[in-house]
Amino acid sequence: MKQKVCSRCEKPKRIWARGLCKSCDIAVNPKKYMIEKKRVERKKKSESVSVLKKKLDEVYSLYIRNKYADSDGLVECYTCEVKKHIKEMQNGHFYSRAKNSTRWEDDNCRPQCYSCNVAKKGNYIVYTEKMQQELGEEKYQSLKDLANSTFQVKSLWLQEQIAFYKKLLAQWN
Repeated sequence: MKQKVCSRCEKPKRIWARGLCKSCDIAVNPKKYMIEKKRVERKKKSESVSVLKKKLDEVYSLYIRNKYADSDGLVECYTCEVKKHIKEMQNGHFYSRAKNSTRWEDDNCRPQCYSCNVAKKGNYIVYTEKMQQELGEEKYQSLKDLANSTFQVKSLWLQEQIAFYKKLLAQWN
């Protein structure tokens, strides 16, 4: 058989049909040759713990701000008592977010304005005085003990918490 130039790959090969070589004809008409493209089903990658922590932080922050908000969506800063809308406030932590054991603990978190939470680094002196007064010595000490304990965060726990707080937020809205 004489070789001709394939109309698809433009190489001199044996022409099978419609001016195409065998490999080009298979690529263009796989059903003719009963070749099905295999779909590779990949497992959905589970989200990493750090991604889930960020998601929980977002949902939990919104939960805390809503928890302390009035019916107009205004929240009072825990440390300077300025009132602002939920969107302008942040979730302030008494014990740092670095401590997983208290990171999402209601007794540890209060709404704060940007000025107190970021610029004044939590306005820690006022925060401490108010926390001691509000919680009482016993509850304050148990929060301190909890902060000093270790807590290993697992993906499943984070996913459950995200779902729980989303459900709570949905009830408020």
